Amino acid sequence: MNTLKLELHLIPKPCFGFNLRNHLGSQWTKLSKKIRGDRNYICDICNISLPKRNMHLHEVWDFTDGIQKLVGFECVCHICHSVHHWGLSEIQGKNMDFLLKHACKVNNCHDWEFIHHIRDSAEIWEERSRKKWELDLSYMDAIK
Repeated sequence: MNTLKLELHLIPKPCFGFNLRNHLGSQWTKLSKKIRGDRNYICDICNISLPKRNMHLHEVWDFTDGIQKLVGFECVCHICHSVHHWGLSEIQGKNMDFLLKHACKVNNCHDWEFIHHIRDSAEIWEERSRKKWELDLSYMDAIK
């Protein structure tokens, strides 16, 4: 399968509870409005345009060498955001068949291909969840 436009972004267990939105407080609201507005409230992944309330600012993290590093943001629709956070979406009781169909449409792939990606992502999550992670928010310095 080719590189996926829409993929799972599973956060390791030791990193649960940290939320950049909570960390930044009111700065998050300003940052979110600015980035989503700069991108005209169009999803960076599926290119759909939706009302402001249905567009989210998604944090993109890199997990390498024990460091959870913020590397960017995506303006994403609520559907793509639910796919990114697949495990949370399952816990919340979202329609996983609908999310699978959306992911396959966006990625132009068969359901079995994306299911393979889910399994691979779960294995990576299991491995990462056994480690301790240091937080690197230096990316925020570049966007101030």
